[in-house]
Amino acid sequence: MQPVAVIGLSTLFPDSSDPHTFWENLVAGKDSRVEAGPDQMDIDPYRFFDPKKGTLDRYYCLRGGYIQDFKLDPEGFALDAQTVKRLDEVHQWTFYVAREALREGGHLQKKELLQNCGLILGNLSFPTRSSNHHLLPLYRKAYEKQLSELLKEPNFKLETFASEPDPIFQNLGISGLPAHLTGKALDLGGPTLALDAACASSLYSVGLACHYLHAGKAELMLAGAVSAADPFFINMGFSIFQAYPEKGESCPLNKDSGGLFASEGAGMFLLKRLDDALRDGDQVHAVIRSVGWSNDGRGQFVLSPNPKGQVLAFERAYSESGIDPTKIDYVECHATGTPLGDKVELNSMETFFGRYGAKPRIGSVKSNLGHMLTAAGMGGMTKVILSMKHGMIPPTIHVESPMESGNGGISSDLIVRETCEWPHRGEQKHATISAFGFGGTNAHLLFDRLPDATLPKTKKSEPPRLAIIGMEGVFGPCNGLD
Repeated sequence: MQPVAVIGLSTLFPDSSDPHTFWENLVAGKDSRVEAGPDQMDIDPYRFFDPKKGTLDRYYCLRGGYIQDFKLDPEGFALDAQTVKRLDEVHQWTFYVAREALREGGHLQKKELLQNCGLILGNLSFPTRSSNHHLLPLYRKAYEKQLSELLKEPNFKLETFASEPDPIFQNLGISGLPAHLTGKALDLGGPTLALDAACASSLYSVGLACHYLHAGKAELMLAGAVSAADPFFINMGFSIFQAYPEKGESCPLNKDSGGLFASEGAGMFLLKRLDDALRDGDQVHAVIRSVGWSNDGRGQFVLSPNPKGQVLAFERAYSESGIDPTKIDYVECHATGTPLGDKVELNSMETFFGRYGAKPRIGSVKSNLGHMLTAAGMGGMTKVILSMKHGMIPPTIHVESPMESGNGGISSDLIVRETCEWPHRGEQKHATISAFGFGGTNAHLLFDRLPDATLPKTKKSEPPRLAIIGMEGVFGPCNGLD
């Protein structure tokens, strides 16, 4: 894989709206997860709360990571400021991190270059606060009619509830539209799209953006993710799955952790081919060496992780990069705090790294932020990049009874529980991050720190030619190309 440079980065995470504050929180060992209030749930949060797991139509957890006290400056976009003000958080948060990544990378004002800049956005395809409010009158009308007929009460009426006071159609576009509007707001001329690979979306966005750069389809790519689904919807959904801890804390890589805490947030990277970045004198925060993708394929259950799929992602990442696994200094785990998921991940790491006798240090940022779902990987990747920059690894907090893999190959001693210096295993700093999404969508990405300044500044590579070796299609009544 042709190396790609991260030349700009931005964050909007629980308790921080910039990378500097995020880093300070990590080093301080701060837990940015809080109890949801009326501002997050749009109602008294205890109205539908029941601490007993499994109670019908009730959620049993209110803890999570939430974006609070953030207000987007609507000026300066290629959209009317009044329209920007009325947009849902899924749009506003994406606008913010995309603009800040361009600004931090030094390219916000380069209008001609932005015509060759694209955007890949990981986005959770779930209802948002605004989309739910937008549709509440329709829900109410439909349910009133059905219940009236069922109860045989012609005058039956549901309780009145709030709807969007000033709705705009853009807030119904909760899946692909945030990417499109962000491209329009920043006047981007390159490929712009959204994807949903569940909790692996961030790494898939970055990997796909790298492919666009490799193919010569863009000079710059914004790659990131946003998680701005309605917290009420999220809490109900994860309560149905019983993914929250019924009692106690969510503590990734801790034996006593009982589940995850869901969170919201957004993050964005500005990417450029490494040789172009060196030629143009861009800052280089980190270098992406490879991304390994896989799917679990056939397994036990859609929400049960499959170690074979995870190991396959590892194998593909290292095969593509050519980097010796023993050179990896640190692995930022997916580790969400679910006992099964964390254990399977450690066992997968033991299977792969054990072949080489490699023992990297490990940790998880989800003990600080919670699980930001589609944006989770942005927290982990940003932590890795900042850790390499500062030469130190912040702690994974709340680990009182550390886990280890089944045979002890990934031992509890490898978990970074206190801030430590970066563990050099070679001339360059090497780190990786894993992300595993619902349904078995796996990704493993390799970073290293600033390259040697003597690296040759190669000419812009020509994209490889492709051959079509198979075709099939179904169009209306035509079942096949024949």
